[in-house]
Amino acid sequence: MQDFVNRNLVRASTTKRAQSRRKQLEKMERLDKPENSGRAANMTFTSERSSGNVVLTLKDAAIGYDQKILSQPIQLDIRKMNAVAVVGPNGIGKTTLIKSIVGLLPFLKGEAILGTNVDVGYYDQTQSKLTTSNSVLDEIWNEFKLKPEVEIRNRLGAFLFSGDDVKKSVGMLSGGEKARLLLAKLSMENNNFLILDEPTNHLDIDSKEVLENALIDFDGTLLFVSHDRYFINRVATQVLEISETGSTLYLGDYDYYLEKKAELEALVLAKEALESPEQSQPSSPNDYQIQKANQKEIRKLTRKIELLETEIENLDDQIASIHQSMQQINDANELMAFQDQLEQLTERQEQAMMEWEELSEQV
Repeated sequence: MQDFVNRNLVRASTTKRAQSRRKQLEKMERLDKPENSGRAANMTFTSERSSGNVVLTLKDAAIGYDQKILSQPIQLDIRKMNAVAVVGPNGIGKTTLIKSIVGLLPFLKGEAILGTNVDVGYYDQTQSKLTTSNSVLDEIWNEFKLKPEVEIRNRLGAFLFSGDDVKKSVGMLSGGEKARLLLAKLSMENNNFLILDEPTNHLDIDSKEVLENALIDFDGTLLFVSHDRYFINRVATQVLEISETGSTLYLGDYDYYLEKKAELEALVLAKEALESPEQSQPSSPNDYQIQKANQKEIRKLTRKIELLETEIENLDDQIASIHQSMQQINDANELMAFQDQLEQLTERQEQAMMEWEELSEQV
């Protein structure tokens, strides 16, 4: 909630609601973050060598399937140490772009040109690079045969595989465990350019946070696709938006991207209004109908916003109640059960806040 207040207090359209949230926050008792009864991952990514300044270049590229173009022309010039998030509407080809860059799909036009000393590491959200018949230990050791077993085990331990966990069959792992195993394997490669397709999928909240910090500390370059706005905001230094008509690069995080995009759209609308000869004409009955329809839509949006505000307040109460309960018990099983509830409620609260912000920007 504090993040919500900080983000929205200075915005004219949301100040009143942010002040309301701040008053709620002031009334709430500040509790220490409960200690996690489980282990925490210790993910790290480091590069073996440094790349040249120019990491990846695309010029007038087109992506798609079976000669059907999804987006063109795509321009991209990624420089060393930048972290570029790829965004765009569903179905526009974000994953297709990633797969084309790593060579799993052909570009319909153009090509990806890597810079000097660029070593690419790729994370595939489909987890298809795993061999289900392998044990966890063998999955990594088979690719790094010269590494001593203790080094492999230590790396797996950093990604929460220890003891008998390393003997598990890959095919028996959960989606989150497979994601951590893939990330562990990627960390062993020591590449200087990581290309990640939805890396937070399947991860629990704690693992997501650890991954975010590891990527922020990474001494190389990043290109990634994610639907997680919070993750993009923390990790990205640039945002590449792709659409049917091509690409636009924004030199900032996701909030900066939204702000600049809104400014550009406002400028376009203002220009169209100035150039439209209809502005000098008297209002017609159609104008009245359009205005009426707009007002109806605004009322619908306002109602949705109010419902979300009520839900967020209820979630706040439930989360505070669970925190208080966790302070009063010592049983590990009960703590874990409460922690699961807390993660589910927190995840829904973050979704509700994002929905609230998106709707508020439309009013």
